Amino acid sequence: MWWVWLIVCGCVAPLSESVSPTIENFTETDAAGNILRIDPDDWRIQERFRNEVRVRPPFPNPTANGIVSLIVEYNTTAPLGRIDVLSTNTAGNPIFIARWNVAISFGTEFYRLNLAPLAVSGNLNELRGRLFRIRLLDSFGNLITYGDIKFAD
Repeated sequence: MWWVWLIVCGCVAPLSESVSPTIENFTETDAAGNILRIDPDDWRIQERFRNEVRVRPPFPNPTANGIVSLIVEYNTTAPLGRIDVLSTNTAGNPIFIARWNVAISFGTEFYRLNLAPLAVSGNLNELRGRLFRIRLLDSFGNLITYGDIKFAD
């Protein structure tokens, strides 16, 4: 259902990657950010951003409380301006999870994501055991990367 993102958000589709409609795997990490198991489909950088942005897999994944940390490294000629973080909630509707202002062109930023808004009811139990695809887009709607986050049972 990536086409829903095009209609609702006006976002462009991935140029060099197809986004599978079914989320099946995720890159598992511990609370310190160590990678325990890799999903090769997760957190690949689109060609346009290949040498400019590096995203480390979020941690911990799976998450028990809906809070994950994400480290993004920038090496650009000019700051990106902002990054929008999008996903699809439990009702199947696209939602903004976060909007980060990016004022640096070189360096590392540490972000915390609160994924609780994915639960339409506001109850984290609605999210238990489920996988959610998270997308990072630049201010023009270009996909930078995507990956999957699981809520612990």
